[in-house]
Amino acid sequence: METDVMKGLYEGCSSILERETGMLREIESLQKLVWDAVISREWTDFEAHISRLKDFSVEFEALEAERAKILAEFQENAPQAPNHGEETRFYILVSRFPDAQRTELTNKYRELKKETIKVRISNDTLLSYLAGAKATVAGFLEAAFPDRKGRLYSRRGTAIPADMRSMVLNHRF
Repeated sequence: METDVMKGLYEGCSSILERETGMLREIESLQKLVWDAVISREWTDFEAHISRLKDFSVEFEALEAERAKILAEFQENAPQAPNHGEETRFYILVSRFPDAQRTELTNKYRELKKETIKVRISNDTLLSYLAGAKATVAGFLEAAFPDRKGRLYSRRGTAIPADMRSMVLNHRF
């Protein structure tokens, strides 16, 4: 493969990996703010943080698409390379670089994977906490109002689904 093409692939891949890792670190710190907002019942902050997380999600997907584009470009320029999954293609790509560049890219890729796992664990922890809180509130409402049989009613007195996603309690019992 031409050295100019390889240089472009190296620089593009290195840049994308750095940007993705940086964004994951920002997402992780924002998830901590979401957790703090939930624990302290700061629902305005919670909504603002969730909105920012959605924005990060869109940006991160764009970076992922750029990385996939770089790997596709490599595949086009190296037709002898087998068409495997993204991770395999990445390691096939970096195997064609000199040792120093290969080491740098694989370290950046591992760092990206590590940050991805940290964000995933943080997200799963928050979702587990929220699911537990939802179950607790549902159990409390069932025990406190057994005549409702788990149903909630609108202001007009019609039964509505007991969807706890929009229920906020800001009082202590």
